[in-house]
Amino acid sequence: GLAEGKRVFMIRHGQSQHNVLFESGRKEEGRKLLDPSLTDLGFSQAKAIVGKNERLREVLQSTSSSPVVVVSPLRRTLQTALNAFKHEEAQHEPVFFVCNSDIQETGEINCDTGRSKTEVIEEFGHHDDVDFSHLREDWHLKEGDYRDQGPLLTKRFQKFTKWLLDRPEDTLIVVAHHNIFLANLGVSFLNCEVREYSVDDNGEWVAVHPLVSEADHQLEPHEQKHMSIYADHNANKMTNW
Repeated sequence: GLAEGKRVFMIRHGQSQHNVLFESGRKEEGRKLLDPSLTDLGFSQAKAIVGKNERLREVLQSTSSSPVVVVSPLRRTLQTALNAFKHEEAQHEPVFFVCNSDIQETGEINCDTGRSKTEVIEEFGHHDDVDFSHLREDWHLKEGDYRDQGPLLTKRFQKFTKWLLDRPEDTLIVVAHHNIFLANLGVSFLNCEVREYSVDDNGEWVAVHPLVSEADHQLEPHEQKHMSIYADHNANKMTNW
């Protein structure tokens, strides 16, 4: 890679069916949904991503850099990526999408589990600008390095980081999930939140914009509501990992 490393925009998927259940106290129902879809709100959140993020928009509109969108192969992340960066009103050059299973969500539960490569391609294969070639047929099985264990989450994120650094693009957009970000970046992302990082050649991730909040009083009201819902979840996850 280049000496200056990479510029990476990390984005969490939009509101999904299991998020609604989870946030309304129906966690068990939420966990049982296999590879859930975005909600109507989630689709509109995805379509609004570029318009709401000036730095991301500048990158997409600049002709010199054509960023790639790296996406977790779960349904909600593919829906988010395609609705954010490939829709009728998009005011930027076309982007290319690449699926990478190392950023799939962490939980060994239905809502965090994808489907076989064949099934993913059945649903999304008509998009000829999405590259599924890096996926194994059984990428979705929570086995081996894909178990929900702290050291393994670190290991696969390091593998993912090396893969990013080996790519030709200087700027990349990553669409993934709450817990994979929480485990590796220490940040609890809102739905469709965009956070920009730089990654140096040693694989060190540094928050560029926004900087990570140091204390709760720096949070906006909707962020405080999110944290009130997710605080116990995040604390439990960090402890168990």
